Amino acid sequence: MLNDFSREAQRHLISARNSILMLESVPTDKESIENVFKTFHTIKGLADFLKLHDIFWLTGKIEMMLDLVRKDLLPCESHTIRLIADAVKLLQKLLELLDEQIANDGKLSSPYMDVGPLIITIQDTLDQKASLPSVAAGKTTAKILPKIQFEPDITKFHKIDDALKSAGEEIKVETPLLKELLGDFQEMTHELKEAQGKLHERQRELIKERELAIKLTQQAQTEARNKSEYLANMSHEIRTLINAILGFTSILKDTPLSDKQRDHLETIAVSGKMLLEIVNDILDFSKVEAGKLKLETIEFNLQSISEEVFKILRSRITNKPIQLYLIIDKDTPLNLLGDPTRTKQIFMNLLDNAIKFTETGELGMTVSRANDVLQREGSVWVRFIVKDSGIGIPANKINSLFQSFNQVNDATARVYGGTGLGLALCKTFVEKMGGRIDVESMLGKGTTFTFLIPFTVAPNPKLPEEPYKNIIPGQFDLMLVSAHDKTVEKFIQSAKGLKINTVTLAKTAKQATEILVKMENDKQPLPAMVFVDTMLANKEAFMLAYKIRQQEHYNKIHLVAITTDGRIEISDDYQQAGFISSMMKPIIPQELGETIARILAQKPTDHRVIAPMVLHKISCAGVRVLVVEDSLPNQELLKIHLETLEVTADYANNGKEAIEFLKNNKYDICLMDLQMPIMGGLETTKVIRTELKNNVPIVALTAAEIQEEREKCFNVGMNDYLAKPFGIDELKEIIIKCTKM
Repeated sequence: MLNDFSREAQRHLISARNSILMLESVPTDKESIENVFKTFHTIKGLADFLKLHDIFWLTGKIEMMLDLVRKDLLPCESHTIRLIADAVKLLQKLLELLDEQIANDGKLSSPYMDVGPLIITIQDTLDQKASLPSVAAGKTTAKILPKIQFEPDITKFHKIDDALKSAGEEIKVETPLLKELLGDFQEMTHELKEAQGKLHERQRELIKERELAIKLTQQAQTEARNKSEYLANMSHEIRTLINAILGFTSILKDTPLSDKQRDHLETIAVSGKMLLEIVNDILDFSKVEAGKLKLETIEFNLQSISEEVFKILRSRITNKPIQLYLIIDKDTPLNLLGDPTRTKQIFMNLLDNAIKFTETGELGMTVSRANDVLQREGSVWVRFIVKDSGIGIPANKINSLFQSFNQVNDATARVYGGTGLGLALCKTFVEKMGGRIDVESMLGKGTTFTFLIPFTVAPNPKLPEEPYKNIIPGQFDLMLVSAHDKTVEKFIQSAKGLKINTVTLAKTAKQATEILVKMENDKQPLPAMVFVDTMLANKEAFMLAYKIRQQEHYNKIHLVAITTDGRIEISDDYQQAGFISSMMKPIIPQELGETIARILAQKPTDHRVIAPMVLHKISCAGVRVLVVEDSLPNQELLKIHLETLEVTADYANNGKEAIEFLKNNKYDICLMDLQMPIMGGLETTKVIRTELKNNVPIVALTAAEIQEEREKCFNVGMNDYLAKPFGIDELKEIIIKCTKM
């Protein structure tokens, strides 16, 4: 019985070895895994029946491991395959010892093999890895490795072995037995040669497959590059057309229109901007997908880029009763090294979503130093919290929120629009910067996105800008009437930076009135300005302003509306209340300073960006401009803008025409499109700088807002960069800046 078991077990082990050989090349081959499992399952059953305990425990453990592999609960990796191969070797030795015991009447002269250490190792592997979720592997197609079919009769070898042990100087062995052994060896040699030939053939096939894989990889990389370039070109064309649409829409809005026509134009403008955002998202996603996303490391001011984002987004809150806020903790370093463009994009996507999904309440961003995260010398972790009081997200959708092309549900997509790429890009950008992002949400209560990003503190930080900090220090007071704590907090912080003497606070119109009466009775100086939050309940803001304006002894008080409605100045309530100015939320120190300076007729201090009130006072009359643009709609748009600015302009359709214009004329500035037929903008600029030796300021006009494109522009000698779509104010500002007017 034991003899039969040993022979049967060794026959199964030959099959198992062939399967292990396959698994070493193709770990996901299901047929081989199943074959090895059946081998150990069969041997375990026989060992249990014959009470061969060590063989039973060893085969049982391997059977358990293979069962987990079969069910994809344990990865079939090199460590697992090695354990299975070790078990086969140990089992072979145990079977040889069993044969030795059978031949020697139960006596064993060889050292016994202990199965304990291997069983412990297998158990450790199961404990460590079996609980981990297995990543479903793709199906691998592979040719079956050669299997050795010959199975020699092991009893013949035992007879020779017994004869050797009992022999003296000479050994007598029966001739038929030697002939049988010789035949066995010849047959085995033949089988091994066949297997070796098949292995060599398979090796050659693997080499060919590897060469094909390399070729396919190179082809995929080339296709990815071509795709990226195609998307960049496509993006340029689409942006160029959007620029014309938005530009002419802006011009038409300044002409006499009926209310219905103005609404239609507003719809066109909003749709154009939404289309531009979709193009931007698709372009960014294509760069991420192609592995071409590169981060900048440049110095930037965190407060400036945060405020820029809110200036863009707050116009979308018109007609929504939403309190908007931006709070930057005073301990947060502002001058940092990092990628300001991608950081702004994260802000834009998250805040735009908050605006989209919030109809009432409040939303905004809080920025602070993350002191609970380990800080490296010279670096700082900054925590950003974007919070809204919107519709919220179902708990079962949270985990899939950052997946590409994913939205909470189809109804959301229909009602709110969007590509489903914004949050996926946010996560990619945050993680690419070395940070992390989390989300918490409750249906009907709102959503909070918290993300942390490590930045390097700028080594030689510029002194923070404090515009209008010396307006008339100590000579006037302000009053703020607002029930929104974050608006109050930011107003006080901004006023302190502007060196305002005193800020008196009131939460309601009634309280404000009582304070003013008390000041008057106590002969205290009245505030020079009263800033009133238009979101006070029951239109209290307008009633308070009207009441103050109607009383003669308050005629020196200037009334300013604080609002999230960008169109408030054309409303009847605003006009009747007697406000002389308005200021948009969130409170931005520079804008607060500008508002106070304008009201008090103080001359604004110099800025990097020209303030709107200053921009409109500067005339561009007499400036000569060369426009190099192949798109006729964009030529027409620029023609209208430049005529409005009273500048003289010539128009070239490509770089070759531009060079002829420059040879024969003198210009103050050249507006150069990048992608044109015959000769593009970069090539033309090289000729202008190197061959013509002309130093005319050249501004790139392009719709492909890509960092690499900007670098190319500056490398060939361009002076500045204006991304399409742009408006007349941006165009005027760049003309003033480049011509040093």
